[in-house]
Amino acid sequence: MSTNDETQGAAEAGARAELLKMIFGFRFSQVVHTAVRLGIADHLADGEKTVARLAQATGTHPPTLHRLLRALAALDIIIETAADSYRLGALGRPLRFGAENSVTALTLSAGDDMAWRAWGELTHSVRTGEPAFDHLAGMNNFAYMAGRPELAAAYHEAARRDTADLAPALATHVDFSRFKKVVDVGGGAGALLAEILRREPGVRGVLFDTPAGLASAPRVLAEAGVAERCEIVAGDFMEEVPEGGDAYVLKYVLLDWDDDGARTILANCRRAMPEHAALIVVELMLPDRPDSWTAVGDLDLLVTTGGRERTEAEFEALLRSAGLEPASVRALPDEAHFKVIEAKEVRT
Repeated sequence: MSTNDETQGAAEAGARAELLKMIFGFRFSQVVHTAVRLGIADHLADGEKTVARLAQATGTHPPTLHRLLRALAALDIIIETAADSYRLGALGRPLRFGAENSVTALTLSAGDDMAWRAWGELTHSVRTGEPAFDHLAGMNNFAYMAGRPELAAAYHEAARRDTADLAPALATHVDFSRFKKVVDVGGGAGALLAEILRREPGVRGVLFDTPAGLASAPRVLAEAGVAERCEIVAGDFMEEVPEGGDAYVLKYVLLDWDDDGARTILANCRRAMPEHAALIVVELMLPDRPDSWTAVGDLDLLVTTGGRERTEAEFEALLRSAGLEPASVRALPDEAHFKVIEAKEVRT
């Protein structure tokens, strides 16, 4: 065999190994999801335990639980300390409920049965351009969650944590002190608005979302010490948004909607905005050559909500189609591809 043949053979073997990781990746996701549903990390938080004790605590079949624990140990999520005993590993600590860096809410939301089934119908979405979730459930993702409080709570908690990570950079990068009233449209639990109000004592806020999205808002705002300066308003931004703000913030909102839905949200904001008001859109801007995480994430929007990631040019065109003119576009420091677009209403 020639050197070239050997090189090609090694490359093909390496490619096959990489493809197998992709093909069977769903197995690893379900191992982690099941561990969170059973609370394995929380049961090990105070120290090593035997399989028998864990089985009793989780209400599971001991020999079968042992097989799951063996898989978790192989993934370095837990560590085997004896033939039938395990302790929590560093990789498993974020799988504890209530941990500072917890990913439990995200795991439960992403691993929900309907999310899995929707991904199983990706081919339907590619063929039709329609969200597979709607095809399977007979309703959109948000209507489905409205009837499932536990799932909605997991989704909104994951969103709160995601926003809390970005809020300091955004509140620092955008000068909110120039506004008297900031309306956070689709602001969920209020992590971003709480950070803005905490930094800017002269600003008042309006937090606007569905009742389910606002469930944790009183606690979040109170803990930040800004509850007295923030009005909580429940509603549907597909119908209308509160009037009279100086700034309207849309963070991670438009990505969940197709162009028609996003245009409706933008038009409702424009109608509510006084002449001097600004619209501040915070989104990931799709680069010309997205990485695998971003590109696959765009497909997740396709199958679950019918939304999409957009390029900077696509966002600007979307804003103009809703009667808004982009005034500036700025990248967020240390946040790859996330940008802030500030727009004003087009006056004729």
